[in-house]
Amino acid sequence: MIEVKTPARIHFGQLDLNGALGRVYGGTGAAIKKPYTLIKLEKSDEIKVEGFKSEKNKIIIVKFLNKLKQRKLIAKDYGVKIKIEKLLPAHNGLGSGTQFGLAVAEGINRLYNLNMEPKELAEIVDRKHSRSAIGFGAFYQGGFIVDAGRPISEKNNDDYLPPIVYRKTIPSDWTFLIVIPVTQKDKMAGKKEIKTFNKIERMSVEKCAENSHHLIMGMLPAIEEKNINEFSSHLNIIEDNAADYFSKSQGGKYSSIYAQEIIDFMVENGVLARGQSSWGPALYGLVKNDYKALQIKEKLVDEFSNKIEKIYLTKAANKGAEINNIV
Repeated sequence: MIEVKTPARIHFGQLDLNGALGRVYGGTGAAIKKPYTLIKLEKSDEIKVEGFKSEKNKIIIVKFLNKLKQRKLIAKDYGVKIKIEKLLPAHNGLGSGTQFGLAVAEGINRLYNLNMEPKELAEIVDRKHSRSAIGFGAFYQGGFIVDAGRPISEKNNDDYLPPIVYRKTIPSDWTFLIVIPVTQKDKMAGKKEIKTFNKIERMSVEKCAENSHHLIMGMLPAIEEKNINEFSSHLNIIEDNAADYFSKSQGGKYSSIYAQEIIDFMVENGVLARGQSSWGPALYGLVKNDYKALQIKEKLVDEFSNKIEKIYLTKAANKGAEINNIV
């Protein structure tokens, strides 16, 4: 039996939404330990799926196995029994689809000793409409990740995996607050997301350059020197640029009507970096240590009990997914 426990991923916002240099998107993010997806896989001559959202996720599993069989990588009579014990909340900006898909792919890869490389698996996994490699990097490497976007010619190619150009272990004392606020809007995913990206106007070259400047000369040296204050101040500028850019598409800087007041409250109480992960509604806050994070969490619960669905206190997942053989 193979057990796969994935991290969640925070996406800190895209760097270049213009493409003047021939590449588009690019971005940064982090792997975090909670929430997470946990599945267990066993060999079988049929496909059996148990646990959370088993019928919906069986479709993903069947598709992946069929692709392996079409490529003659496994025998036609091979199946799998999968028990889904825990799932990341879907369409909350935490990379649930990519993490589940890679968990299934890598689990089957290990179960049947296929010896496939991560990039090979990523090409087969249904990562439809995924623009970044942050989720891929979170699963296989963990820590803080930078991807370099994609060439304009590959802008709409779902099979293209952007290169990860930087990865760094996040200091063990840095602590993340993940806040899932109540939201009344339809979550941004699928066809709605595609339509939004097709309609939106280009980000100015100046803003793209500003984002890259704060990454290269701000965030990267700061994390190398374990300077959480500098890291956060530069990240906040990139986050604000992304939030302002997408504000017309999502009806404001954030997807939940409660997000701004929650973020303002977190900052007032000591959060250093703050923002929305991807399309949200998940929000994140970065603080110096566990004690400070716990204090802020308790205050959030007292202040916003009817505006917050869930709060997680978590560290970075610096090793990515945890994959084990269980006897």
